[in-house]
Amino acid sequence: MNQNRHDNDQSHRFLTKDPTSTLGEDQIARILKNDCSGHGNDTNHPTSFLETLMHLFRGNVGPGMFAMGDAFKNSGVVLGGFLLPLLGLTCVHSQHLLLNASLHLQDELNLKRNPGFATTVELCFATGHLRLQKYATLSRRLVNLFLCLTQLGFCCVYFVFISRNLKQIIDSYGYEYSIHLHMAGVLIPIYLTCMVRNLKFLAPLSTLANILMVSGVIITLYYAARPPSAFNVVNFARIGQLPLAFGTAVYAYEGIGLVLPLQNAMKMPHKFDSTFGVLNVGMVIVTVFFFAVGLLSYLKYGDDIHGSVTLNLPKNEV
Repeated sequence: MNQNRHDNDQSHRFLTKDPTSTLGEDQIARILKNDCSGHGNDTNHPTSFLETLMHLFRGNVGPGMFAMGDAFKNSGVVLGGFLLPLLGLTCVHSQHLLLNASLHLQDELNLKRNPGFATTVELCFATGHLRLQKYATLSRRLVNLFLCLTQLGFCCVYFVFISRNLKQIIDSYGYEYSIHLHMAGVLIPIYLTCMVRNLKFLAPLSTLANILMVSGVIITLYYAARPPSAFNVVNFARIGQLPLAFGTAVYAYEGIGLVLPLQNAMKMPHKFDSTFGVLNVGMVIVTVFFFAVGLLSYLKYGDDIHGSVTLNLPKNEV
C-alpha cells in the first residue's frame, strides 16, 4: 500500500532534482475546472490528417505572409534568408515543447484529456519547483491574457487586410467608398464563420480559404517574377531596422495557439507531432511560402515594398 501511495505521489510531479511537493487530487480538480479552452478530444467528429493540415495551413498563412517582403526590406536579403528559417525552426520547436508538456502532464497526473494551453502552463508551475508553485495561477492568467491580446491583434489586422484589398478592387471599378464601410461589410460573413466551432465542419471553409490564399500567392509570385526588378535591394539592413523585421516574422508565425485543439480533434492525434506529422509537414510548407513570397517581393519592389505586397500589384490589371 505504501508503495502504491508513493507511485501516486510520483505521478503528481515532474521528475526533477529540485525541491517539489505533490499535487493533490483536489488541487488538480480545481485547476482543471478553470480550463475553459475547450481543447478536449472531439470523438464525435474527429478530423483526418488532411483536414488538420488544412486548418494548420489556414491558421499560419495570412496577412503576415504578404508582409514578408517588408521583413526582407528591414533585414536584407542575406540576413533575412537566415532569420526567417531560424524563426520558423524556433516556432516549431516551441510548439513541440507545448505538445510534449501537455501530453506528459496528462500521463503523469492521469488526466482524462490533454489540458489546454493556459492550463498546461499552470500545471507545469504547480508541479514544478517549490519557488515557482505560488505563481501557478498567475501564469495561467498571464497566458490567457497574452492569447487574448495576440488573437485580438491578429483579427484586427485581418479586418484591415481584407478591407484595404477589397477597397482597392472595388475602387478600380469606379465605386469609391470609405474603408470603414468595407470593414462593416465583411463583418457579418466573418462573424458567421466564427460561429462554426467544430473543426470537422470548419474544414471545408478552411480548404476554400486555402485555395483562395494559394491563388493570391500564385498571382503575387507571377507579378514579382516579371521584369524589371528593383535595384535598391540590400544584403544586410541597418541594425535599427532588425526589430521591425523580427516583429513581422514573429507575427507571421502566429499559430502556436492552434496546436493543442488541432491535435485533440484528430482521429489519430499521434500523427500530429510525429516526424512526418501534420505539424512538421505543414510548417515546412508554410516556411517555404513565406520565404518565396518575401524574397521575390523584395527583389521586385525593393524599398518601395508596402506593408502588404498586394498593395504593390498594378491597379490597372485588377
